Amino acid sequence: MEKTKLLDLLATQDKPYTVEEWMNKLNLQSSQEIEDFMRVIRECENEYEITYTKKNKLVLVDQSEFVRGTLSINPKGFGFVDHPKGSLYIANHQFNGAMHDDEVLVKPKVYADLSAEGVIIKVVKHNTKQLVGTWKKNRIQVNDIRIYHKIELVESDMSHCVFGSQLLLDIVSYGDTLKVKLNKVLGHVNDPGMDILTLLHNHQIPMTFSDKLMEEVDQLPTKVILDPSEKRVDYRDRQVITIDGEDAKDFDDAISIKKLDDGFQLDVHIADVSYYVREHTELDKEARRRGTSVYVIDRVVPMLPHAISNGLCSLVEGEDRLTLTCSMKINQMGEIETYDIHPSIIRSSKRMTYTNVNRMIKKDKSALNRFEELIQMVEDMHLCAKTIRQRRRNDGSIDFVSFESKFTLNSRGEITKIEGRVQGEAEMIIEDFMICANQAVAAHLRWLEIPALYRVHEAPDKKRFAEFSRIALFWGVKVKHEHLTPKVIQKLISRFEGKDEFLIVNDLLLRSMSKAKYDKECSGHFGLALEDYCHFTSPIRRYPDLIVHRMLRKHVFTQNHNELVNDELLVEQLGFECSNSEQRAVESERDVESMKKAEYMMNHIGERFDGIISSVNKFGFFVRLPNTVEGLVHVSNLPGYFEFDADRYTLVKRGSNIKYKLGQKVRVKLKSADKIKQTIDFVVD
Repeated sequence: MEKTKLLDLLATQDKPYTVEEWMNKLNLQSSQEIEDFMRVIRECENEYEITYTKKNKLVLVDQSEFVRGTLSINPKGFGFVDHPKGSLYIANHQFNGAMHDDEVLVKPKVYADLSAEGVIIKVVKHNTKQLVGTWKKNRIQVNDIRIYHKIELVESDMSHCVFGSQLLLDIVSYGDTLKVKLNKVLGHVNDPGMDILTLLHNHQIPMTFSDKLMEEVDQLPTKVILDPSEKRVDYRDRQVITIDGEDAKDFDDAISIKKLDDGFQLDVHIADVSYYVREHTELDKEARRRGTSVYVIDRVVPMLPHAISNGLCSLVEGEDRLTLTCSMKINQMGEIETYDIHPSIIRSSKRMTYTNVNRMIKKDKSALNRFEELIQMVEDMHLCAKTIRQRRRNDGSIDFVSFESKFTLNSRGEITKIEGRVQGEAEMIIEDFMICANQAVAAHLRWLEIPALYRVHEAPDKKRFAEFSRIALFWGVKVKHEHLTPKVIQKLISRFEGKDEFLIVNDLLLRSMSKAKYDKECSGHFGLALEDYCHFTSPIRRYPDLIVHRMLRKHVFTQNHNELVNDELLVEQLGFECSNSEQRAVESERDVESMKKAEYMMNHIGERFDGIISSVNKFGFFVRLPNTVEGLVHVSNLPGYFEFDADRYTLVKRGSNIKYKLGQKVRVKLKSADKIKQTIDFVVD
């Protein structure tokens, strides 16, 4: 018996059966048949695909009380296991030898208040293959504080290492003690950029491409060659532009637009990466493994080699490029009236930046003179985007404010300034256009019932939103969340616009939201108030977008449905993989930012700052500065005894009127900062 047949039988069984009952049902009589059957059972057990009930009956793991997912360990010691149906809290004494990022089997327990915890039963798969450590005096200190195992060095010549050498280590065997051997010396702890490189390695971000993969890249053409058998719409005689940040190197998207009597003809052109990155190639396997490009302060770790991401597929000015185009008729109400999705070829007429387009929108004379040929196009873009944005708001799309950081570095790679990144009109225009294209493509795939990866965002978690409701009540705003819709949240945000606590409310609401993920089912995007949504517009840097392109090519453009069933199974698996890859990238980017903010603040010990209290709990409160840096005022650094009022999210000094509450302005002095621990500590000034 084949393994797939057994799994299918278990998935469709009317009730669970024991091994002996299955043998009778399948009429297994010969010793060879029974031996083959038991071999398949053992194989499925070893891969943790099947398990047994209390009555010793066979079931799929997904149908049992157990949960299979990925362990994420917090630096404070506890962890969570994310799985397709949610997340389980894991106390550190319940890890049972599992490491951060391991795939594990968990026994869950749900409590009356709907909180869910779990105990790790087995490690299904170790995903951490390498570690980065610092060479001390005859020992190794692992840099990732989430790794709590003992380390034993084997089969390694350390004679060329010095105190502070940064070592890339291969894990030879797992257990309470990890046996490791030296792969290579990355450099020294004091080398410029070594701290970021180490953090990226800690998060298992692949830093190099294999020789075998680069051999494939060398076989690709360096110039666009049109295949005469392909039917591509030619846009090379149109005014097509890209709009990106000043430091962008890879250009996924370009636009062209035409004003109509009753709306706009908006064409969104996206790099046709799937034409070059074919299924089952080394390029495709590596792109799937990475899942996404990772963007940190001073570098990009690309999903695809530079020859593709910055060259052959990048929509650079003046060069022919293969694209997939979503051509949309946008009516005067900002609605997508009609659309068509097709292969195309473009030649970008101008590489524009957000800064220059924003200057043009603000009627800056120097910018208008410099880009005179684009004045009408920018005006049409601006007007079209405003109608789209108004329609989205009417539908209930939530306008969260992005509180991102912008870092300024000197020639030595040192951070000289941190400030909040401001989103201008040009950035919002491109966002509006990309959302329209993503919406149209998702609707098309769903309507045709084509296997695809959709971008899904569920309604807020009821428990977390109930907590936010209590906070809002503290500010005199009563939230009715029995029928929670995007419009309810949108109206809630608008009530705080212009107030000091606006960014705090925005941040708290964001935390109450469910995490967006990739899924084979098109179940809608709550935050955007859309029934149909996918990621189509960034295939250079996101694998889900590449998959959407590939499914369009296979099942829409060429009508090749031979692999339809396989592709349906593939996208189901990819949804979980790509969501995990995205989370890994987000965590690495966040850790790098936290580390570099702490390093920057180490040069400002003793200085005073004005900030706002962004969160309050029993051990203190966090203060956010205008430059996006956030630090803790611990209760031990407050004079007197403070009690935490959980209902009002306030610390109150016993026997006085002194209190610290959410959203309060406060002046603080920097007491300390630690880049290794990623901590910043303030005292009230």
